[in-house]
Amino acid sequence: MNSHFNLLVRRLRNSLSAILPILAFFLGWIGQSGASHPQEEMPLEESTHSSLDVVVEPATASDAQRIAELQESLEQDKQQLLKLDQELDSPNSEYAIAEREFRDLLTELEKTQESLEVAKQAQNSAEILRLEQEIASLERQKKLAQDRIDLAIEDRKTNRDQRAILRSKIEKDQTALDSLSGTLEEPYGSEESPVKLSPEGSKPSSADSEGKRDQTDSAPSDSNEKEQDNTVSDELTSEEQEDEELAQAAAEADHKEEEAAEAQEETKSIAARLADIQKLVAQEQKELDLARKKVDLATAAQLGLSQELATRQSENADAQDLNDLRSAISQASQRLIQARTEVSEISERLNDRRAEQSSLQSEHIVALHEMERKRQEAIAADEHVDSLRNPFSLKNILQWIIEHGPRLLMIAVGMFLLNRMASFFAYRSVRLVTSSSGRGSKVERENRAKTLVGVFQNAATVAIFIGGTLMMLEEAGANITVLMGGVAVIGLAVAFGAQNLIKDYFYGFVMLLENQYMLNDSVRIGGVSGQVERITLRMTVLRDANGVVHFIPNGTINSVSNETHGWSRAVCDITVNRRENLESIMHALRQVAHELKAAPEFASLMIDDPSEPAIETLNESAVQIKMSVKTLPNRHGAIKQEWLRRIKNKLDEQNLEHFGQHRMTIPNKLAG
Repeated sequence: MNSHFNLLVRRLRNSLSAILPILAFFLGWIGQSGASHPQEEMPLEESTHSSLDVVVEPATASDAQRIAELQESLEQDKQQLLKLDQELDSPNSEYAIAEREFRDLLTELEKTQESLEVAKQAQNSAEILRLEQEIASLERQKKLAQDRIDLAIEDRKTNRDQRAILRSKIEKDQTALDSLSGTLEEPYGSEESPVKLSPEGSKPSSADSEGKRDQTDSAPSDSNEKEQDNTVSDELTSEEQEDEELAQAAAEADHKEEEAAEAQEETKSIAARLADIQKLVAQEQKELDLARKKVDLATAAQLGLSQELATRQSENADAQDLNDLRSAISQASQRLIQARTEVSEISERLNDRRAEQSSLQSEHIVALHEMERKRQEAIAADEHVDSLRNPFSLKNILQWIIEHGPRLLMIAVGMFLLNRMASFFAYRSVRLVTSSSGRGSKVERENRAKTLVGVFQNAATVAIFIGGTLMMLEEAGANITVLMGGVAVIGLAVAFGAQNLIKDYFYGFVMLLENQYMLNDSVRIGGVSGQVERITLRMTVLRDANGVVHFIPNGTINSVSNETHGWSRAVCDITVNRRENLESIMHALRQVAHELKAAPEFASLMIDDPSEPAIETLNESAVQIKMSVKTLPNRHGAIKQEWLRRIKNKLDEQNLEHFGQHRMTIPNKLAG
């Protein structure tokens, strides 16, 4: 009576423990889904936590109960496994008994059939009828025995499958029990303290600091002591604080990932146990069906034997046959009682399995929600670590601006000031150099100064920009050593590939600096003569007397002959008859020179007074007289034309014979 009462209490407890968590979960889910007001809706994480609070609380509070249930389930499973092993190997098992009875029936049937053959030969009608009835009865018993042995074979196969499932379930339940009781070694190192950034990870400990100070005290210099104290006081920089925060976040993320992995493993373990329970329920149901078939088979055997006994009694059969039938009926009754008992036990065991299945299902739901919660926490921790590691996050950008912004601003301001100073000094220096040269007009000197200032300013701007950019990159954390190596290689390649271009620019800059020629100068460069129309750092443009334009790269210029460098000279050669009065001719030439010098429109073009007439050559028929005067650059042509015109008119007035031989411009000095 007490055992049945305890069994009833245990079933009721298992049923309640299985139903209550599921009911609480669905009530919580309905409560969450029933919130329809928009302002009262909670975020996903809060709602998940709320539903988990409803589901997880009973499981968390019933760890001791779960341990007790697991221990009880393990004990029952071990007893059932032991019973199955004994039944499988026992000579008194249902299969062994059914097999022996089936063989005995076959033997008895063969003997009866042999007796029937003998009776037929003896033509004993009464004996033949009795033996035929007995054979028919044995055939019915054989059919029942065959069905019984088939059921025993199927039951034996079911027991073998059930044994394998029980072994797997016992192993997993034992693992779950060890995990709950704390005797299982944690696979994720949870026994170890989580990785946290200790003060030693970010800065030296106080003991190390004291050691450093002791070493500093042993130094002979007081200045070294001050430097060491300043170093120790400034060790915790902003970067170290950032690294410490990142390390703590990474450690927390690792811890969350370990918890999520543990929850996942626990969920898998519960799912595996639940799968074993489901298999056991299916096997128990199959065994229950087999037991019920055994009941039906035993009932049919008992009924058939009872009918046969009644028939034999009405036929006044032998007492021995009647006793055998009564014995067979008694055995069938025992098998029926045994089969019914087996049905009852299997039904009880099946109910226990279903209760355990329900409990594991609710536990699996709780584990799934717990796994999802921890997974979300691990994801959030990883996202936090990623945000700390992401240089483009708002926090890191603000921190980077606070740390590097002032220095970058100082570098930019310094670049601007240096550029302005370079422009100022370049302009002053070039103006000083060009102002000392009196050649050319004021506009020409200003243009030349602007050209040289632009060259100096561009070079200074490029140098300042490159230097400032490298400083900014270094401040931003870039490795400028590698960058400078690459720039050097690129510069070397450019220097080899564009050396002629660089040569042109360099020669052009030197020509402008030395003021070798200017616009509108008449020059001879190599074999080309003409007037300078354009000057750049790379080339010089000449236009010759025929109007042809020549583009000459500055790097190819080896020598320059400038016919208008500083001033020009108008030279007149007058050839007269040797028989003419030489003094009269020279007097006339002096008058023409003085008149030309006195003319306002030509006086401003002359730099000096005309020279005295001088005999250049003397031959048998003529005398060549030479006169010259300095003029402004490129003004000698106009002076000479007017001068020759006046000489011709003057000599004609005095009836002095002369020849038209004369020579054009001869440069005073060459510029190369």
